[in-house]
Amino acid sequence: MYEEAEEKVRESLFDRKTALVLIDLQNDFCHLDGTASKRGKSITNFQDTFKSIVHLLNVARRENIPIIHTISEHSVWSQSPSRKERFGRQEQKNTLSYCQPGTWGANIYHLFEPEPNEKVIIKHRYSAFLYTNLELILRASQIEHIILVGIYTNVCIDSTARDGYMRDFCVTVPYDCVASDDEEKHEYALHLLKGTFANIVHSSKLIEQ
Repeated sequence: MYEEAEEKVRESLFDRKTALVLIDLQNDFCHLDGTASKRGKSITNFQDTFKSIVHLLNVARRENIPIIHTISEHSVWSQSPSRKERFGRQEQKNTLSYCQPGTWGANIYHLFEPEPNEKVIIKHRYSAFLYTNLELILRASQIEHIILVGIYTNVCIDSTARDGYMRDFCVTVPYDCVASDDEEKHEYALHLLKGTFANIVHSSKLIEQ
């Protein structure tokens, strides 16, 4: 568990210029019957992370903090040859594909179903900023600080945090609200983000007033 040398909180959840961004909390990544689990990834350790996210999400809803759900969708229209080759998916069976549009696997996991006033953004790459309108929505709402939660720490969380920082947003990643199927990569990703691209803290620090 990432705990040592925790950083000082620079922005809290109650900053009026803050938005909570949930990343890839979908059945294929979160459910035991989803593609990730079927492909052999260990997701049983995600449950504690989900509890922390739910708590933070409930606080954000109570305090009317803007909430954005970013979800992955992958199809023949967005899957480039380089991506398929890199991950050995040239011969991948359709039954083991991730988040195909219109499927149960692409649906948001039941614990995180959006409320009517929450925005859902579809992405086709790891970063929630790349080829999406996330930045437009944040700028239009005068958001300066984003809090990233979800999975995987070393993939989509990392990519989004770096892209957010490069676009001059303040970025916070609560380490108890992100997870990976590989604990070593989870820890390493947080260490790499810390102090350069994102503020790494426990979620409890964000809701202290």
